[in-house]
Amino acid sequence: MRFISLLLLLTLVFCSKEATGTSDRISETTINLDNIETNPWWNDAVFYEIFVRSFYDSNADGVGDLQGIIQKLDYLNDGNPNTDTDLGVTALWLMPIFPSPSYHGYDVTDYRNIDEEYGTMNDFKALITAAHARGIKIVIDFVGNHTSDQHPWFTASASNESKRDWYLWNSNKPSYNGPWGQEVWHERNSSYYYGVFWGGMPDLNYTNQEVTNEIKNTLRFWKEEVGVDGFRIDAVKHWIENGNQQENTAATLAWWRDLYIFKNSLDPGLMMVGEAWTSTQNIAPYSDKRLDYCFEFDLSYALIDGINNQTNSGLKSKMSEIISTYEPNQYGTFLTNHDQDRSFYRFGMHERKAKLAARILLSLPGVPYIYYGEEVGMLGQKPDEDIRRPMQWTSSANAGFSSTQPWHPLNNNYANYNVANQQSESESIWSQYQIWIKQRTRNTALRSGTYDFIESNNSRMFSYLRTDSESNTSFVVIHNLSSQNTDDITIRINNSSLTEGTYNLINILNNQNMGSVNVISSGAFDTTLSEVTLAAYSSFLLKLEES
Repeated sequence: MRFISLLLLLTLVFCSKEATGTSDRISETTINLDNIETNPWWNDAVFYEIFVRSFYDSNADGVGDLQGIIQKLDYLNDGNPNTDTDLGVTALWLMPIFPSPSYHGYDVTDYRNIDEEYGTMNDFKALITAAHARGIKIVIDFVGNHTSDQHPWFTASASNESKRDWYLWNSNKPSYNGPWGQEVWHERNSSYYYGVFWGGMPDLNYTNQEVTNEIKNTLRFWKEEVGVDGFRIDAVKHWIENGNQQENTAATLAWWRDLYIFKNSLDPGLMMVGEAWTSTQNIAPYSDKRLDYCFEFDLSYALIDGINNQTNSGLKSKMSEIISTYEPNQYGTFLTNHDQDRSFYRFGMHERKAKLAARILLSLPGVPYIYYGEEVGMLGQKPDEDIRRPMQWTSSANAGFSSTQPWHPLNNNYANYNVANQQSESESIWSQYQIWIKQRTRNTALRSGTYDFIESNNSRMFSYLRTDSESNTSFVVIHNLSSQNTDDITIRINNSSLTEGTYNLINILNNQNMGSVNVISSGAFDTTLSEVTLAAYSSFLLKLEES
């Protein structure tokens, strides 16, 4: 349980702007919050990202659906911590489930309904009920920066029937392009509207209080009437533009502060995680009482690059920056997601690298996210459809995803890399995910404990201390980023929260004593694990037990 004791007197200033500038008209909202109680359940969770269209087809139409997820819940988590046949994840992030003209759903036409290809609202409520019965939370993708150009709001706005100022219009085309050089002004009915991503996704105008109120009421609907546990919110840095300043504006940050207050008024435990695809320092303001946390993109790059380049330097410096930037553990960790080439592809189909990446992801602090199929070695390289291919369940026809031809061709590696094969092998990629998810779930120190980097005699070792002071439990985690076996591992730390004394290092995966450390009063230790070999791309998970 985390308590945020606040007395916030917030004057939130929203600048009502024309498409190319900012006017002087403002509105002020003064809000007093005191002793807000929050329960960050997400720090105890392991998330699994699902593209519903590609997960499992229950009705033989070639498209994955909500009933398909229900049928596969026992694969994700059967609700019994004593079994080893399920993956053990405890929260699901569903990519967009709203009606949309596109296959991906990131251009919404109705914020309060379900894409009919995926099922009905009753199907979704049944999924929530079944998931909750197994201890699984449900978080949905909320795409609020923009709608589809087929949304009734936009068609009315474009025809000037109503809701004209729900979007951004200009009679003349402004001269500037978007943040990555793209066209952002698009013509419709002799006027120009703003859409940062493309013309089929017109941006909403959040300087219009009617738009803000509609979105707040929509979030309330999904929480109170449907029962979701949270939202992954797309493109948070683009919410409000100021002329050609199109990301990370002061007005955007003020808007998110207001929404955070609103969210907490609904339920402080209603999670909001933001996608701000930018650097750690630019992400930080969004995680400061604007969203509960955001995804850490730089860390994902550092993790994969560290393994591919066999060095700890990037990981060490990035984790140091992260620890000094965010509130403890309030950031999302991942290898890749639905917008990036899959990790197994980026590792060159190197299984030992993929296993090592899983172990690092699941033993670092933060909130870990696993992209569906990553645990069985699914491949994928841009374009986007190819990194969102159907899930590989078996080696049979259509990879066990559907009894008919899937909506998109399968990966060509599904005969070997699938759930059935991987679950039957004790040293598979899947088994490493399952084992380390279980260890994280069992041990508070690995979920929400502190992090301290451990120096080594080898720059190809990435080692750290995870400690939970309440349970007085600590782990030394050692990863060999090298393609070579490593002997005589020296580990040292100058300061930590460890209590003075002598501790045995017990490998909790096989109960083997790997040596001991003598901790002095500052929490420092310096020791060599002699007669110990850590194989290439392997890891030790060592529990400190008082001698």
